[in-house]
Amino acid sequence: MNFFPNDPVVIETFLGTKTTAASTRDSENYWKLVGQRGLVVKVESQSGLPRHERGERVLVKFDVDVASFGMRCHNEIPNTLWIFISDLHRASCLTGGVER
Repeated sequence: MNFFPNDPVVIETFLGTKTTAASTRDSENYWKLVGQRGLVVKVESQSGLPRHERGERVLVKFDVDVASFGMRCHNEIPNTLWIFISDLHRASCLTGGVER
């Protein structure tokens, strides 16, 4: 599936799973974002970043405050994280549901 800037998305998994190992620090527990919505801000190919070995990523700006989950975002755009497209589904703007 291809994603483009301004596409609404839902985080379905993180690194392919819905749960994390018990030893994951809260500040790195990105699995807390599973089920959260956001908008694609950039695609990796437009960012100047090299392609990641795990696959293509997009920069997602979340509807929720990521810091409220105890995590930090280190990107220029506040409240954004690079997410693998394999972990995303396009969200329906009209129904709030998920397109598959």
